[in-house]
Amino acid sequence: MPSLPAATGTTRIEHPEAGRLRLLYETLDIPADDDQQLLVHLPADDATAAALAELAGRHRGELRAVSY
Repeated sequence: MPSLPAATGTTRIEHPEAGRLRLLYETLDIPADDDQQLLVHLPADDATAAALAELAGRHRGELRAVSY
C-alpha cells in the first residue's frame, strides 16, 4: 500500500512560463463522511511569490481567492 504524502511540506514544480517554483503546502481534513481534504499552496520564497504575481497579472501582496 503506497504511503500518503505528509500533511505539510514543500514541493517544487517547473512551470512552462514562470520557471522553477517552490510551494509550501498544507493538507486540511474536512469534517465530512467522505474523507474530503483541502490542499492549500503558498509561495515558499520571494522569487516564487513574484513569479506567481506576474503570472496572475497583479501586484505582489494583494490577496486573491481561487476556487475550482
